[in-house]
Amino acid sequence: MAERSKRFQSAVLLFAVVLLIFLFTAIALSFLPQDLSDLEGRNEDSTATAPQRDIEQVLKNAAEQGIQATLTEKEVNQWLAHRLSGTQEGMLQNTVSYKGTWVRIKDGWVEFIFEREAFNRPHTIAMSVEIEQLIEENNQMSSDITWKNGRLGQMPVPQGYLLLVMSSYEELATAMAKEVQSLKSMLRGKAVIEFAEGKVTFSPRSANADATLKGF
Repeated sequence: MAERSKRFQSAVLLFAVVLLIFLFTAIALSFLPQDLSDLEGRNEDSTATAPQRDIEQVLKNAAEQGIQATLTEKEVNQWLAHRLSGTQEGMLQNTVSYKGTWVRIKDGWVEFIFEREAFNRPHTIAMSVEIEQLIEENNQMSSDITWKNGRLGQMPVPQGYLLLVMSSYEELATAMAKEVQSLKSMLRGKAVIEFAEGKVTFSPRSANADATLKGF
């Protein structure tokens, strides 16, 4: 009995040590910013050059005239830097400063990244988004926008983590209200949205269009 008790205590101790190591690693990763050097359109000092196209007008034309539009990751990030000038509010406003909002466009999904400086150290918060579009039997199309998992610094976090940072994404949607309205109009108009490496394409789709739809 005593031997069994010792084995149990050893197992509990080992579990506690492993749990502490995991928690320490998770906390450390959460304070390490993700590498943003691969983002097109973002300079090393967290700035971007002036955009060559007015993306607000590009999206508006695509929505109202039903024309195809392709935006590159570089253009989107330059436009975000041009359009947004955020400030940190609340309890952390004296220790946290806003640096920029960026996107990373990959094949099938896009990641929205908030870059801040906290306690004189860079910090990032990110969530990824997928748009699933399905052709129904009547040749109509439905679109489903899904917020996927994210990253707090370099630490992967589950979908539920979105609740903690939703206010930041709501503020982004408010600041980009005109662009968001054009995107909603295109979705209502059954436009096909395709994310590819470094770019996103919005294509109009008529009622008689071929039902074939690429997977996202």
